[in-house]
Amino acid sequence: MTNKQQRRRTPKISPLAFILTLLFLLILAWLYEPDEPVIPLPAPQPAGVGGSGTIDYIFTTPSLVYPDRRGLRSNSPLLDAVIADVDRARASVDVAVFDIDLQDLGDALRRAERRGVRVRLVFDSENLEDARVAALAGELEQAGIAVVTDGRQPFMHNKFIVIDETITWTGSWNMTENDTYRNNNNMLRFTDRQIASFYTQEFAQLHAGSFGAQKVSNAPRPVVVLGAARVRIFFSPKDRMAGEIVEAIEQARRRVLFMTFSYTSDPIGDAMIARAQAGIAVQGVFERQNVRGTGSEFERLRAGGVDVLEDGNCYIMHHKVIIIDDRIVITGSYNFTASAETSNDESLLIIDDPTLAAAYVAEFDRLYAQATNPTRCG
Repeated sequence: MTNKQQRRRTPKISPLAFILTLLFLLILAWLYEPDEPVIPLPAPQPAGVGGSGTIDYIFTTPSLVYPDRRGLRSNSPLLDAVIADVDRARASVDVAVFDIDLQDLGDALRRAERRGVRVRLVFDSENLEDARVAALAGELEQAGIAVVTDGRQPFMHNKFIVIDETITWTGSWNMTENDTYRNNNNMLRFTDRQIASFYTQEFAQLHAGSFGAQKVSNAPRPVVVLGAARVRIFFSPKDRMAGEIVEAIEQARRRVLFMTFSYTSDPIGDAMIARAQAGIAVQGVFERQNVRGTGSEFERLRAGGVDVLEDGNCYIMHHKVIIIDDRIVITGSYNFTASAETSNDESLLIIDDPTLAAAYVAEFDRLYAQATNPTRCG
C-alpha cells in the first residue's frame, strides 16, 4: 500500500453548512440563561499611594477653671510634642501659621537655626499689630530665620509645620498662648513623605510670596493610604473644597457630627439640612460668639431640623471639624465660610479612618456635654 493510500481522507464541509452551524450555535448562546446570578464588579476606588507612615492626634483641653492663669496651668502635650519634633530636626523646619506668639516655640526654632537647620516661617501680616507677635517675629529674623508675611487683606490662615520633609503637623491650632491653653483645637501629626511633600509644595509658594489666587494648584493629589486610613488633602482657594465637603455629607447614611468656630456656608448648610430631613441624625456645636454673627447658619440649621448648640468653653471653641458615619473626619484650618473657600490660604483634610474618627467622636461628645452644662464664666 502506498503512502498516499495510507492517508486518512478528511471530509470536506461546504461553506453553506459551516454558516448554518455557526448561526445555530449563536442562537443557542443567545437563548441560554445561566443558573447562577451575575455578580457585579465592585465600584472603582480612587487611586491611592501607599505609605508606611503613621497618624497621631492631639486635642487641646482648656482648663475648666475660669479665668485661666499661667501659674495654674499644666504643661501642654501639644506644645511639648511639637517642640520635641523641632528639637530633633536635622535639615528643615517650615512653619505656615495664621498667628504665632509662643516664646517657647520661638526658642526651639532659634535652637534649630543654630544647629544648621533651615528654618522658614510664613504668617499673616495682620497679626503684626500684636506687640508680642511683632517682637517674636523680630527675634526670629535676627536669628537668621527667613520670615515672610502675606501683606494682603484675605487671611493666610494655614496652620501647619513640616519637619525634615517627613513629619507634618496640621489642624486648627494657631501657635499662640490662647489656642494652646484656652481654646479647643485639634492637630494631626503625620510621618509620611508623600503627605509632607504636598505641604512642602504649598509652603514653597507661600514663602515665595504667592498667596490666594496667585498660587498654582497641584490637585488632584493622590489619595495617601496609611494602614487602614485613606487621606485626601486640599488647599484653598484653588482646590475649591466646599464641593468635596458637600459630597461627603450627601453620602452620610448614619449621622453627621460637627464642631465649628465659624459657619456661614449656605451650600454646606443645605447639605446638612437635606440629610436631617432625610432622617439622618445631624448634630453640631457652634462657637458661642459666632452663633449670631452675620451670615451664621445656626438658626437656619436649627429651623431645618439640625440639633445645634452653643459651646460651653469660656474662651473659644476653635475646631473646624465634620465627622460622617463615625469613619470620615474632615478637619484643618478651613472654616465653613465663603472667605475660606474663595480667598484665604487654607488647608483641609478628608480622612477615611474609623479609628481616628472614634477619637474625634469622643471629642465631640465631650464638647456637646459641656455645651449642655456650660462652664461658669464668672
